[in-house]
Amino acid sequence: MCAWVRVAATVLVLLLHSPLSTLHALQAQAPADTMAFYKALDLEAAGKYRDAAPLFRTAVHTTAAVNALLGLERVYAELGWPDSLVTLLDTLITQNPHEDTYRTVQLRTYQTLGRDADVRRAFDVWVHDAPTSATPYREYARLLLQRNQTAAADSVLARAKQSLGTTSDLSLELAQTRAAQGQWVPSAQAWRVALRSANYLEQAAAYALAPAPSSVRDSIRQTFLAPPIDVGGRRALADLESTWGSPADGWNALEDLPPDSAAADAWSEFAKQAEAEERWSIAREALESALRWRKTPDLSVRAATAALNAGDPVAAIRLAPPMQGDSATVAHDYLPLHIRALAALARPADAERLMTAYDRFLNPAEHNSLTRTIAWGWVRTGDMTRARAALAATGADGDSSDAAGWLALYDGNLKTARALLRGGTESTPELAVALGLIARLKADTARAIGHAFLALARGDSAGAASQFVAAGERTPQVRSLLFLIAARIQSATGHQPQAVALWTRIVQADSATPEAPQAELDWARALRASGNAAEAGKHLEHMILTYPESALLPQARRELELVHGAIPPNP
Repeated sequence: MCAWVRVAATVLVLLLHSPLSTLHALQAQAPADTMAFYKALDLEAAGKYRDAAPLFRTAVHTTAAVNALLGLERVYAELGWPDSLVTLLDTLITQNPHEDTYRTVQLRTYQTLGRDADVRRAFDVWVHDAPTSATPYREYARLLLQRNQTAAADSVLARAKQSLGTTSDLSLELAQTRAAQGQWVPSAQAWRVALRSANYLEQAAAYALAPAPSSVRDSIRQTFLAPPIDVGGRRALADLESTWGSPADGWNALEDLPPDSAAADAWSEFAKQAEAEERWSIAREALESALRWRKTPDLSVRAATAALNAGDPVAAIRLAPPMQGDSATVAHDYLPLHIRALAALARPADAERLMTAYDRFLNPAEHNSLTRTIAWGWVRTGDMTRARAALAATGADGDSSDAAGWLALYDGNLKTARALLRGGTESTPELAVALGLIARLKADTARAIGHAFLALARGDSAGAASQFVAAGERTPQVRSLLFLIAARIQSATGHQPQAVALWTRIVQADSATPEAPQAELDWARALRASGNAAEAGKHLEHMILTYPESALLPQARRELELVHGAIPPNP
């Protein structure tokens, strides 16, 4: 079935799958001369195309003529009878030469029949009869683009420019043609014009421009970022940046939108993608922007959750709705956020008091879940006895929970930690690191590694980094991973020389490990952030050449683009 027939059929299905009372109401209100059209719709929906065809044909001579013709086009396509439209279309066009739908269907019909000369002839006649209209050029160019006849479509658009003096009403077709020709910047310029009046084309624009090579991407960005600011263009660029592997740049495209309802929608929708990809810092920024324009409980909860997952429990408490109002709603929707935040802030006693206040509104599963969260808070205070007591209070669920798995890891009991954490319900970067580590380390116990993770959980970054390094010296089979963990802690806490020393050891001494390309990428990012773009570029180029099969290559190439943009050209 042709693409245009599929689209028409989809619209029809939506109509016919509306409540029957709605369709029957339309039929009851219809003039008598259009009853054939509604009967034909019923038959088409039932797959009775032969029965529907004569009724649609009758209806083309009523006030439902245009819709009836489209219905007839669909059923003839299903029956393989498109040639039956030719004579009818000649008659309809003669009777009403200014109805664009008739002309469009005529072009499609000739194309379906493979009568290219007749397509061109019908187009020429249409242009002659409507010399100031862009519609003939638009419809013909679209047909040619559907058949990948890019050069022919370009000729049609050039003819439109010559005849009409402008292609402003043909921006979409121009954008698609330029993209197909690899003229990326002109395509972006045309897409931006098209999006001003049809912002629903954002994803189509991003899809069309996604293959653009890195050498022209900055020019494409400049096209969409140039004033004046428009929501459609910025949303298209945000989608494009995400496709290119840079969601942070996608947020940069949206963050300076003038605050209004359209911008709030854009921020909220962008945040959904960031949430799905667990890019919590970006999601939080987008949701906070949306909250400044539109304060709703849903946005508040999402923003607080993103802040909490991004490691900012103070902001989570600030962003979450106040603990007041309907108690049952608070208990189910807001209490878990506050409990998690208080546990992360090492305030488990406050979390326990808060849960006690709302405990009567919790079912046993919710109570146990929050109790396990509070156990985390006791771990962060260093009180392992209270943490275990909290888990024990939840019964068998506590013994098999994520928290129990972490406590086993802190004790160095890798066998139990391996079993519990693999089957857990949480999904965090810390868990991914821990699982990767214990999967590669075949031993059942490793107290030094457990103590390092415990120090990290307690917020002792310096102690944790030192202990991870010491553990790495004693366990060469996972040394590179333990060093990488330590390097990230050092870098995050501003101890760059120590981080660089660890990255150097990984790259030089453990170059065959999975951590080597990651270490060099982290090193390059740190160098770029410090303003040393030249050295960052050297590390990125080395990484790309040394590890051509690495899954990190797209990120490295993106970093290299940013580095090249930061290095001034040679005079």
